[in-house]
Amino acid sequence: MFALSKVITSGLAVATVTSALAVTAPAAEARDDFAAGLAGGLVGGLIGGAIASQPRGPVYEGPVYIDPPSPPPRRVYYERTYYRPAPAPRCHYEWRENDWGEAFRVRVCPY
Repeated sequence: MFALSKVITSGLAVATVTSALAVTAPAAEARDDFAAGLAGGLVGGLIGGAIASQPRGPVYEGPVYIDPPSPPPRRVYYERTYYRPAPAPRCHYEWRENDWGEAFRVRVCPY
């Protein structure tokens, strides 16, 4: 749809310019100015050639692949390990009751 509108717009622009030139063109005169026409053609050719030979901008060269750097060598460290005895279990105190309802404290350890 968008490309079609471009074609129609450019066609209308060409038709407008062509009709404007046809209406405003002066009557042809027969003169013998071959040298002036040749000089104008040469100057126009030089200017057109200079414009066409301008650099067009950056050129895509493609990606350059570089190998990643190798990783540094791994160092192995040996550490002395000391085995500590396991910590003593933590004990706590609780209140309990005997068969007659008298309260007393008891030390409770998980082991």
